[in-house]
Amino acid sequence: MQKTINEMAQYIKNLIPSTIPETYEIKPMFFDIADEETIRNGVLAFRELLYSFCDLLINEGSVYEKLSSVSKGNDSHPSLPKSYPFLDYIKSILFNIGYYGVLNNNNKELVLDDTRLLTTSVGVDGRAMKAKISNSKVIEVLKFLNCCGLHFIGVDLDAKKINITVIKKLKISYPNNQDTLTGLKVMAIAQKELYEKGKHDIFLRCDYRILKEEDTNVLAVLKDFIEPLSIKVQEFTLELHQYCLDEGLRCIVDVFYLGVRFIYFYKNKEVWTISSSIDTGYRILIKANNTDQYSDVIKSFTKSLQDLIARGYGCNKKLFNEPCQKGCHGFSFSLDDSILDIKDYIKIWIDNEISYYNTSNFIKK
Repeated sequence: MQKTINEMAQYIKNLIPSTIPETYEIKPMFFDIADEETIRNGVLAFRELLYSFCDLLINEGSVYEKLSSVSKGNDSHPSLPKSYPFLDYIKSILFNIGYYGVLNNNNKELVLDDTRLLTTSVGVDGRAMKAKISNSKVIEVLKFLNCCGLHFIGVDLDAKKINITVIKKLKISYPNNQDTLTGLKVMAIAQKELYEKGKHDIFLRCDYRILKEEDTNVLAVLKDFIEPLSIKVQEFTLELHQYCLDEGLRCIVDVFYLGVRFIYFYKNKEVWTISSSIDTGYRILIKANNTDQYSDVIKSFTKSLQDLIARGYGCNKKLFNEPCQKGCHGFSFSLDDSILDIKDYIKIWIDNEISYYNTSNFIKK
């Protein structure tokens, strides 16, 4: 069943880093906007603006649900444009304000000389899409952003009839924290100029790491990612992560639309993955194709886990005449407290799957 706009807003809020360091080195390409300290403060302030619009949708989503023509049917890969258009309008218009607006008055306001730019729908990479946002939707979003604290000078949002495209100049301010506009500008540029495969929606996720001169340790990203989970589940996840790194696996972070994956490889073979998406939540996916090679080990697992493995690794829809549960991703388990009952078996399982590839770094249990 399609998640509500409230739930999607909560999901997006969880993707926004809860911990951003006070000091880190900024890429020089942003120095013409502001100094490093101002940029760092701006990113923190922009994150609070994102939290604000997420909270408004979480608490009052029913008011805006009518503006999101939710798709019908079993959509296994929901997206903002298709399933949550109002959220996509917010993202696009906020991005357009940041990217095309010119900082003015000691960075206390953004000035937009061509309001037609607000009607441009923006993709996950910051690219302008063919689809346009209607005048009425632009006005709805501006009213929404006004509720979040943004002020718009040059348009009367209380007027009965407004044609945004004929307004010659729009000034945007954020009285609650003037650093916010710097952060908005920087993160919009980051999305447009620094996007690459596996790093979708940099802007909406406030992925400050892309601004850093040095690479971010995967462990730090993972800690942010699993923070919404219980302490014991976090501890298990970090333990399994470190164990696999110590045993020679490499981990890459992949963000595809709003789905996040931490993929663990042995050489070029994907072994297992930690993932999260709006439709499946947090999960562990084990790409085990060789369970018949260590069947004696599997016999020591719990009966329910043995039964799941016995069903095979493949597509639930084709093999078992059941709705698609993304079985093509591997053996799938919810990453919640239920995983704690089988956490020791998970470690043994991954260890034995790796040992099949004839690597001396792994000891078969």
